[in-house]
Amino acid sequence: MTTELIGTLFLSEKRKNLMVYLLDGPMTIDEIKTKLNVTASSIMTQIKILMDQGLIVYSDNLYSLTVMGKAISEKMIPLLETLEMYSENRRYWQEHKLSAVPPNLLSRLNELKHCVLVEPELSRLYELPRKFEENLLKSQRIYEISSFFSPIYHSAYMELARQGIEIAIILPPSAFERFKEAYTDLLKEYMSYKNVSIFVCTEKIEIVSSVVTGHFFSISLFSNSGIYHNHSMMSFDDSSIRWGKDLFLYYLGKSEKMTEKHL
Repeated sequence: MTTELIGTLFLSEKRKNLMVYLLDGPMTIDEIKTKLNVTASSIMTQIKILMDQGLIVYSDNLYSLTVMGKAISEKMIPLLETLEMYSENRRYWQEHKLSAVPPNLLSRLNELKHCVLVEPELSRLYELPRKFEENLLKSQRIYEISSFFSPIYHSAYMELARQGIEIAIILPPSAFERFKEAYTDLLKEYMSYKNVSIFVCTEKIEIVSSVVTGHFFSISLFSNSGIYHNHSMMSFDDSSIRWGKDLFLYYLGKSEKMTEKHL
C-alpha cells in the first residue's frame, strides 16, 4: 500500500501540482483546468486516482483535500522545493561539500531558491566575480563568514566601511591571526569604525565563505576533493537571504567579538 501511494503522488506531475494548488482551498473543475492548463478529460483521470486514495473529495461541485490529503500536501512542498533547488544546479551540489552546512540549515535547503553560479572572467581570475562585486558595492549592510583571510574581499570592504556601511565579519582564529600579522594597519583601521565588527568563531568553519546583504546571498563551498576555486553561488530571492542570515547567526552564536585588546 505504501509503495502504491508513493507512486500515486510522485509518478505524475499533474497530481503533485493539483494537491499543492488545492492547499489554497476547494476548486471547481474549471478552476483546476485553468490552474493546471489542462483539459477536463486529462485531469479527471488524475482526480479519480487521488479520490480512490482518499486524498481528495468532491462535494457541491468543488474538489478539496481530505485531512490526510492536506497533511501530505503540506509536507510535499518542502520536498518539491528541495528537488527543484537541487535540479537547478545539480552538478554543483553533487561536486561540492554540502555536508559543511550546519545540520539545522541543511534540513532547510528548500529555502535556497534561484541560485546561480557566478565565476570571474578569465581576465579577472584573482579578483571578485564582477556580478558579485557590483552587487556588493550597492549593499547597505554586509555579513560575511569566511574560513580564510582574503585581501581581495577586504579592499572592497574598506571602501564601503569608509562610507559608513555596516559590515560584520566572522573568521576562524587562524584567519584572524593572519589578518593581524600581515595587514596590521588595515585591521586597525577596521577596528576604528563603529560600523565594522570582526568576530572569531570557536567552532570550525567548514564552508569556504558566505556573504549576505539586504538584497543578495552568496555561498562558496569546497569541492569534494577539498579544492576551492574563486566562485560563488548567488541568489536574490528573499527566502535565500533569510537562510543566509540564519547561517550567519548560527556562527555568530559561536563567536567572540574582537576589540583593540585583541590586536
